Amino acid sequence: MMRYMWIIYSLFGAIFQAAEMAIKKKALQVRGLNNVIALIAYGFAGLLLLALYIFQSGQFWIAAPLSAVFWNGIFWTVLLNMVGVWFMYRALDLADLSYLMPFMTLTSLSLIIPPMIFLGEFPMLRSFFGIVLVVIGALAMDYKFEKSKLSAEDHHRRKNNRKGLVYFIATALCYTFTPTAMKIATVASNVLFATYLVHLLMGVGFLLLIAIIAVSQARKNGERKNVARVLNEEFARTKNQLTDAGVKFFLAVLIAGVAIAIQNGSINYAFTLAPVASVMAIKRTMPLFAFVIGYLYFKERANVGQKLAATALMIIGAVLITAF
Repeated sequence: MMRYMWIIYSLFGAIFQAAEMAIKKKALQVRGLNNVIALIAYGFAGLLLLALYIFQSGQFWIAAPLSAVFWNGIFWTVLLNMVGVWFMYRALDLADLSYLMPFMTLTSLSLIIPPMIFLGEFPMLRSFFGIVLVVIGALAMDYKFEKSKLSAEDHHRRKNNRKGLVYFIATALCYTFTPTAMKIATVASNVLFATYLVHLLMGVGFLLLIAIIAVSQARKNGERKNVARVLNEEFARTKNQLTDAGVKFFLAVLIAGVAIAIQNGSINYAFTLAPVASVMAIKRTMPLFAFVIGYLYFKERANVGQKLAATALMIIGAVLITAF
C-alpha cells in the first residue's frame, strides 16, 4: 500500500488545487484585492504548515545545516510561484474556471525537461503520443464548430476567455519549473519544513509587492509623501475594501489557504516517493475536478460537451507524457 501512497497524495493535490482555484475565483469578484488575497491565503497556509511542522518535530527551524542547493531551490520556487500566482489571478478575473484549468496540462509538454536536466528523471517514448493528445485537446477547447453567429453574451465570454488564457499561459510556464525547484529543496532538507518556508516567504513577498505598488503609484501621481504615510493610506484603503467585502470574503480566502496547504503539502510528500513527472501526471487530472466545480457552482454551462471532451483528451495526453 505504501508503494502507491504517492498516487493518493497526488490526487489530493489535484482535488484541492481545483477547490483552491474555485474559491479564489469567487473571492476575486471583489476587485482590487488580488495581491491582498494572495498575501492572506499563502500566509495562512504557511502558518498552518508551520504549526504542523512544530507539532511533528517540536522545533521551529530544522537542525541540519542548510546548503546552497536548498536555498537555490527555495528562491526559485518562491519567485516563480509568485509570478505564476499573479498571472493566474489576472486570468481568473476574466475567464471561466472550466475553460482555463485544462490548459494547465500544457505544462506536460515542457514539464519533462527540468527533471531530466536537474534530477536525471527520463520519461518513456510514449510521451510523444501524449503530446499530440494535449495539443488536440487544447485546440478543441475553444474551437467553434457551429457556423451560426455567436450571441453578444457568448462573444463577450469568448473574448474574455482568450484574454484570460494569455495570462494563464504565463502561469503554466512558471509552473513548469516550480515542481523541480521544490523537489530540489525538499530533498536537500525536510519536506514539511521546506513547504512551510516557501509559503511564508510567498506571503512576505506579496506584502512587499503591495508596498512597492503603493509607493510607485504615489510617485507616479506626483505626490510628495513619505513612504510611511503612503503605506498607511494604502493599509486604510485595503482595510475599508475588506470591510466592505465582508466576513464571508475573509473566510473564503482563509479556506483557500487551507486548500493551498493541503494541496502543496500532499504534492511535496509525493515528490519524495516518485519522480516529479509521474506525480504531476496524476495532479494534471485537476481540470476534471475544476470542470465539475465550474459546472455545478459557477453555472458554466456553455459548450459543456466540447469542454468535457477536450479536458479528457488533455488529461489522457498528460498522463501518457509524464507517467513512467
